[in-house]
Amino acid sequence: MELEYNFPLSSTPYLDLSSKLGIREDELLSRIKTLIDNEIIKRIGMYINFRAKGMEGALVAADIPLDNLEKYRRISLGIHELTHNFIRNHPRYNVWLVIKAENRNQLDKKIESLMEEVNARDYVTLYSKKSLKLSVKYDIIRGISWSQVEELAEKVPTAEELGINKELLKQLSLPLPIVKRPFEDIAKKFNMSEDELVDLIYEMKKKHVVKDYGATLNGEKVGIKENAMLLLNTDNIEEGCNNIALNLREATHVVLRESNKPWDYLCYCMLHGRDKPTIYTAVKKAIELTNARSYMLLFSLDNLKPGIVI
Repeated sequence: MELEYNFPLSSTPYLDLSSKLGIREDELLSRIKTLIDNEIIKRIGMYINFRAKGMEGALVAADIPLDNLEKYRRISLGIHELTHNFIRNHPRYNVWLVIKAENRNQLDKKIESLMEEVNARDYVTLYSKKSLKLSVKYDIIRGISWSQVEELAEKVPTAEELGINKELLKQLSLPLPIVKRPFEDIAKKFNMSEDELVDLIYEMKKKHVVKDYGATLNGEKVGIKENAMLLLNTDNIEEGCNNIALNLREATHVVLRESNKPWDYLCYCMLHGRDKPTIYTAVKKAIELTNARSYMLLFSLDNLKPGIVI
C-alpha cells in the first residue's frame, strides 16, 4: 500500500521508500520484483491523461452475438487503444469497452468498423465529456478501492499547450524500471537532468496530466474479487458526477459522458471490492451523493483483455 499511495516522486524513489520502511534499498527492489513476477503488482508508474495527447475516448456498450465473442476477443487484443474490455451483466449489452482515437471522427469510424466486423446487433457510444477522476488504488485492509482526495480539473492541457514533446508523454506512460534511478534513461533521452524531469512530472500532476502515480495492483491477487460499473441518472448530472468524484473515495474512475443516442445514464464510475456487499455499501453512498432517480450496477463476468495496462 505504500507503493500504491505514497510512492515518492524523486530521482531516487526506492531509496526514499526503503528509508521510510526501515529496509535496505536492494531488499526493497528485490521484493518489488518478486511481487511483479507473481503478478501481484501490475506495474509501477503513472497514467498520462489521454486528453493531454489530444485524443478522444468513449465507453461503448455493445450487443455482440455469443457465437462472435471469441472473434471479438481476438480482434480486441490487437487494438492498442482499446483498454477496459469486459462482459457485464446488462440485459441487452453484454460487452463494455473503452476505446480512444486521435479525434471524434476517427473514434466513430473505429467503433463502427469494429462493430461491423463482429456483427454487433446494436451498440451505444458514450463519449467522454469530462474525465473527473482516475485513481485505481486498493485498500487491501478495508477490502475496497479507496482513493486519495484531489481537486477537479476544469480542463486538461494538451502537450502542445504545455510545450512538451508528445514522445516524452508516451515514454512516461510506460512502466518505470525497477532500478535505483528509474528516471535516468528517460531524462537522458530528452536531454534533461533527472531532477528536471521529476519537477516536470510534479507540475503535470498538479495540472491533472499525470494521474494515478505509484503501483497498480492486481485486484484478484490481493482479495479484490469484484468490480462493478455504476451508471447514474440524476436531475443535475454534472453536479452529481462532481459529487461522486470529490466525495466517493471508493470510486476509481469517474467520467461525465454524452451519448450518440437517447441514454439517461451519463455519470459513470467504477467500484472494486472484496465482495458484492462491500460494493453495495458504496453504491448507497453514490445514490445519496447524487440524489439519483435510477441507476444501473453492472458487475464484471469476464475480462476480455486481462493484464493490459496502458
